[in-house]
Amino acid sequence: MRAIDRAAQTNRWRRRPAAEKALIFIGLMLVSLIAAGWIGQIVILMLVLCLVLGAARVAPRDLRAAAVVPAGFILAGTAVQMITLHWAGGPEVVGPVVGIAGPEMLSAAAFTGLRSITCVACLIGLALTTPLTSLLQMVQRRGLAPDISDLAMMMFRIVWLVLDCLETGQRAQAARLGHAGWGRQIRSGGRLLAGLLPRVLDRAQRMNAGLAVRGYDGRLRFAGTEAVAAPARLAVLAGGLVLAAAGAVWIG
Repeated sequence: MRAIDRAAQTNRWRRRPAAEKALIFIGLMLVSLIAAGWIGQIVILMLVLCLVLGAARVAPRDLRAAAVVPAGFILAGTAVQMITLHWAGGPEVVGPVVGIAGPEMLSAAAFTGLRSITCVACLIGLALTTPLTSLLQMVQRRGLAPDISDLAMMMFRIVWLVLDCLETGQRAQAARLGHAGWGRQIRSGGRLLAGLLPRVLDRAQRMNAGLAVRGYDGRLRFAGTEAVAAPARLAVLAGGLVLAAAGAVWIG
């Protein structure tokens, strides 16, 4: 999570309008859902990788760290789809027989896995190039209620507080040899988890007090550092995505 936020704040596309980045990556994801051929999925996946690694200059280690868990989940699900259970030898056989699915099912499972990886790559590309604050500001300008966006930001901040308190406690325990041996490590982990909630609530109260003394009136405001989205550029991007969708349908 920290690597994703760091990449979103430091990539080359940081100052590009969030609307353009959302249109590019979400549009490519929709094109992937429309495309019915292998070539279209591979082309879209390569395009997303080129945009993230080449145009936005996101570090490959950040992309790998963000993609390893969803990619593993997708691969595990694809492997399960390639396995079939059947009854061989008639009713006298007690229990199912595990086997490999037929060629059509193997092809369908592999294509579903490829499409899933492509769609997840689009979402990861958006997350690695656009901070959450920029996305919330974008949807606020499109009519999202401020209370919902402020609640989302507060929950996001609470998550950061939990991670900060957890890492601080782990470093303090490690400095006092609290992780020497399995027994001490289990006891230290239990004490850390027991004291984590009070620490987080205390930090949250401090944050609330800090907002109050700074004149918080019920609305969180952020200084925007991104350029303004040009309607002409959005129209060109939308037209390109429409052509890409038409080409994907034709290839499929």
